[in-house]
Amino acid sequence: MVVDFHAHYPQEDGFAERLVELLPAAGIDRICLCSAGAAFGHAPNDVVLQAAKEYPQQIIAFALIELGKDSPARVDEYVARGFGGFKITNPLSPYDNPDYFPVYERIEASGLPLLAHTGILMRIAREPGRIVNSNWMRPVCLDAVVRSFPRMNVVGAHMGVPWHDEAATMARMHPNYYVDLTGACRGGGWRANKTLEFFRHHFFWENAWDKVLFGTDILALDELLLSRRFHDEMLRPIGLPEDTMKKIYGGTAARLLGIQDEAATPKK
Repeated sequence: MVVDFHAHYPQEDGFAERLVELLPAAGIDRICLCSAGAAFGHAPNDVVLQAAKEYPQQIIAFALIELGKDSPARVDEYVARGFGGFKITNPLSPYDNPDYFPVYERIEASGLPLLAHTGILMRIAREPGRIVNSNWMRPVCLDAVVRSFPRMNVVGAHMGVPWHDEAATMARMHPNYYVDLTGACRGGGWRANKTLEFFRHHFFWENAWDKVLFGTDILALDELLLSRRFHDEMLRPIGLPEDTMKKIYGGTAARLLGIQDEAATPKK
């Protein structure tokens, strides 16, 4: 089973239907869709959940939690409605603000994974009275969080670009912290100039690649095949064992999501 753990749902009519039709060409069996909010041009949580209900064998809906706005009760509501995970980004203060801990407590209690944006945030429309600060989303801002909630599995997106050392060290030190290597689909984004030595430097410990999940990070349908292809071309030269590749492309994600992994070889 190939699981895309990190993809977005844009404000686009018919997106889910066309996405599901395209998944086989990309060799993707299940895809986790989330919104990052209206400022990013994304559909709201309700639309994402409806897509998952229409295509339960292909789509898993992640609920966007707005830290600093949403209450812990909102987490319980989303669990009851059938969301399969949670997404956080662009908080009103650093991720490790103790005011957010009751929310994390409810996420931990749910048993569902949390996908957290880490690193520099893309440029978005400025909201009056609101500050966007990428420093609040550094991987290390999740250190106190994963220590305080050891049963909550957190996936730090984009390997914390440009704080890669922080991200890799977090993954090495914390059993419940993982990373994905997502980035801009066109041109490779932050990954474009990364060599084999970069990956060997950051994932040097035993079973390090068990902490890495595949994701396309698509913002539009025409990015799906391109992103899958880029990921394959990025990972293939590293020469990882087949069993490790299976974990990256779906085995680890399936475990975090609590779904059955069919253990299929990554599709080309």
